[in-house]
Amino acid sequence: MTNPLGTLWRSRWGRFTDREQLEYWRQARLAETLRRAPKRYRFYRGISGDCLDDFPIMDKATWLENFAGLNIAGVTLEQARAVGRRAEADRSFSGKVAGLSVGLSSGTSGRQGVFLTSRMERAHWAAAMIGRALPRPLGGRQRVAMVLRAGGPLYDSVSMPGIAFRFIDLLAGVSTQQRQLQDFGPTILAAPPAALDIYERAVRRGELSLRPRTIYSVADVLDDQLRDRLHATFQVTIGQIYQATEGFLGISCPQGTLHLNDDLVHVEREPVGGEPRRFIPVITDFTRVSQAIIRYRMGDVLVAAEKPCACESPLTQIDAIEGRADDMLRLPNAQGIPTILFADFIRNAILGAPGVDDFRLVHRHGVIELAVTPHTAWKSADRALRELCERQGLCCPDTVRTDFVVEPLAIKRRRVQVAD
Repeated sequence: MTNPLGTLWRSRWGRFTDREQLEYWRQARLAETLRRAPKRYRFYRGISGDCLDDFPIMDKATWLENFAGLNIAGVTLEQARAVGRRAEADRSFSGKVAGLSVGLSSGTSGRQGVFLTSRMERAHWAAAMIGRALPRPLGGRQRVAMVLRAGGPLYDSVSMPGIAFRFIDLLAGVSTQQRQLQDFGPTILAAPPAALDIYERAVRRGELSLRPRTIYSVADVLDDQLRDRLHATFQVTIGQIYQATEGFLGISCPQGTLHLNDDLVHVEREPVGGEPRRFIPVITDFTRVSQAIIRYRMGDVLVAAEKPCACESPLTQIDAIEGRADDMLRLPNAQGIPTILFADFIRNAILGAPGVDDFRLVHRHGVIELAVTPHTAWKSADRALRELCERQGLCCPDTVRTDFVVEPLAIKRRRVQVAD
């Protein structure tokens, strides 16, 4: 693993002149990661490590089942999860096992993910985040507020002269969050879309005074309607930070384009639904040693960009994080053949319907359960969904009206779900 200062320099000031130079650099890191894996992790014993295809593609369930064999200390899933849950219960986030810090995912996609990090790995994460998230030039003292479900050593690692970081707990309640934000006065605000939605509405009502110069959406899908509203209210570019249990995967450039961190992770593309631009990422992380992330199949669907970004970065450009692969609807076309209907098509259609503020859609046993707020816009949302299916040549299932329930901010907002 390289020195964190090298990560900081490369992330902030070092520019690969072209994709060829980037590929040369990262192929060397990938080869080193693969070569050392059989010696580091019990799960890979007996694998040569000569090439990527020697390693199996692994989904979340398989990864968790083999947890002890995929970390350098042999920590079991039960040990790590117990430490992580104690830390979340007392909100200290200081628990360690075998000298490694423990973090938990939200568990929205099913089984709760668990990750282990060393002090050095947290320093690398901090260096990469600082290098890419802060404005260039720095332009004076920066105050960075990160509104997240869990804090802890990962975020405490971030410390530099002229930069103040503040972790704001999503579980603290909206009024507490808003008071802390107003007192801190962040120049950079990173929060889940559901929280940004609430803050933006409070600013428009005059209940909250916030003037961040940069806003990042984290931990969930940012829809176009909210992005446009945030931009209109705050008059800044709205970026995204693509981070998961599996690592720091991407961040928006100053132009607002999301770029994958190709210098930190190798991304293989698993095509989705015959769409050339849509893919599920299979990632291998060069920066992780305490825990193996090798050919790990993510649950997200990404949309590759159609044209180069004006920033001229050779890092892979992404038009959208579309949502979870598990939440793609499969509806029959006119010939009765199951056909994918992507979640972002549904989100854009229903959120663009007259009168709709928000919705939840669950496809369960061949029926669509649709909840809309305000409830008076339900017919508008239902009509938008049916028109979308018609445009796509799909047969729309029967829809039933359900009550709209606002989830706690700490729960990821899944507008479209498949429950079959």
